[in-house]
Order: sequence, then structure tokens, then C-alpha cells
Amino acid sequence: MIPVTLDNVLEVLEREGVSYSLIEYPEKNRKSIDIIARGKQRRFVIKISLDKPSKDETKELRNFSAMTGGMPIVVTDDTEEDIAIGKDNVIGLSVEGLAKALRGEKIFIYRTRGGIFIKIKSEVLRRKRMEMNYSMGDLSKLLGVTRKTIYDYENGESDVSIEVAEKLIDLFGEEVIGDVCDGSIPLLDSNEVQSMDTISSRIAKNLSEAGFTSTAFRFTAVDVVASKGSKKVLITIEPRSQDQLEKKFREASKIANELASQLLIIARSSSSAKKIERDGFKILATENIDSLNNEISGNNRGEG
Repeated sequence: MIPVTLDNVLEVLEREGVSYSLIEYPEKNRKSIDIIARGKQRRFVIKISLDKPSKDETKELRNFSAMTGGMPIVVTDDTEEDIAIGKDNVIGLSVEGLAKALRGEKIFIYRTRGGIFIKIKSEVLRRKRMEMNYSMGDLSKLLGVTRKTIYDYENGESDVSIEVAEKLIDLFGEEVIGDVCDGSIPLLDSNEVQSMDTISSRIAKNLSEAGFTSTAFRFTAVDVVASKGSKKVLITIEPRSQDQLEKKFREASKIANELASQLLIIARSSSSAKKIERDGFKILATENIDSLNNEISGNNRGEG
């Protein structure tokens, strides 16, 4: 197996010829997103696991993926080439597994604490069963499982063991086998949005109350992502350390360009706002964040 290093992951991305952005902020602290890449069939939001990601980093990876329509991937040495890890609605892949996913090849075996499972296409299973005039009871007897288990298979609430998968292939063909990357965009976990008294959480809360879907982030260059309809806005707050200002804004711009989204900078003072505006960024001062809804909605009307 290829060991997980940043260089090895970048080599795979280059070899597969995919568009990607390497996110290099923050530099020394915890980071939830290392790479945003566009594979053959889908967008990937990637965390490279040199050390085990914290729960907060994993949650941010998952939430950023939910907000941007990407698939959250942790590239890790903790799995094998063709076996994914399923945990907390994030998929763990080896470097080789990432290469397969980028090419759009199926990865159908995954491991959880409960064992090793095969991903199936629930809608194909239901259609094949009905085409062959099997009742749920008939199929349950053929597979050696309960009727309730068949119901769970067909409603996407359960995948199958290797033994059951082999029986399904014998009955219905390989079309019934799925891909762990299909339908893997997670739902937004917004419970923590209200939990912190920070500028970013205030912005996310205000926009949520104004009808936007929004959430705050702490471990990447973007502090808030908000959406309404097809419009996405990325919001970055001026860092307290001026040494980090240029780096943070550059990396936030990378993310915005990769997602074809608007970037709005929140300046901490009027003097810094003028300087940031001269650099070509769209800005809003912190004292005006209560008007952020109007700012974004006004832009939406202007673009319509």
C-alpha cells in the first residue's frame, strides 16, 4: 500500500488529471480541509490523516461537504486498498482507494465497528426482485435473513454481509452492487452553530434566522458558508494576527474559486476595511454584520 503523505496524495491527483485546490490555512493549528478536488463524477472534500482527526475537525469536514455538495473523505493508513471505512458519515480511503474514487470506479466494501459490509443499490434490488416475481418472504428464505431485513435492504437502511452479497449476485447479477461514494453527501449538523459566542457564529445565526442555510467553521480559511437556493456565499473574517491576513484571504479565495462562489470579507475595523477593499476584496465591517442579509440578498437580486 502507498503510505499516506501529502506528496503521495498530490501525486495521485496529478496522475488522475483532476482539478484541485490545496488549502494551506491554517498552517500550524488543526485543519479540517486539506484539498478540494473535482473527480470524474463528483466533488471531494479531503482531509489527509497523518494524525487521527479530532471530532471537531471531522464534524467541520462533514458540514463543509454538506454545504458545498461534496463528499467528505479522510485519506488514511487505517484501511486497505479496496476497503473503505464508514464512520460519522465520513468515508475513509487509502491512497489507492482515493485514486479509484477519483476515476469513478466502484468501491463497494466498507468496514465499520459492526463488521465488513457490501454496499448495495436498494432501488435495483427492489426492481430485480419484483421483475422475478419474488415476494419479500421468498427472497428472505433464499438469502437466509428475515423479511424485515429485506425491507431494510430495499429502503437503504442496511447493507449486506459478504455472504449475502454473493447470493444476491447469483440471483440478480452484479448490477445490484453499489458504491460507497454514491449518495454520500452528508446532512448538515447545525446544532453547534448557536453554541459559540464568536463573530462567525453570530453571522451564521443571523443568516439562519433570515432563511439561509448556514454554518460556522473554525479550522479552515472560510469562517461561514451560507446558501439560499442555488446561491452560495463564503464569508471570511479578518484574522486578529495581521501576519496571517494575506495567507487566509488567499486560501479563502482558492476555496471560493473552486466552488464558483462569492467571497465576502468581514473587516474588524474601518481602517482595515479600506486596505482590504484596495486589495480587490468585497468587504463589510464587523459593526455592519447585522445588514449582511441585505448585502447578500441585494447581490442575489442584482445577479438575477
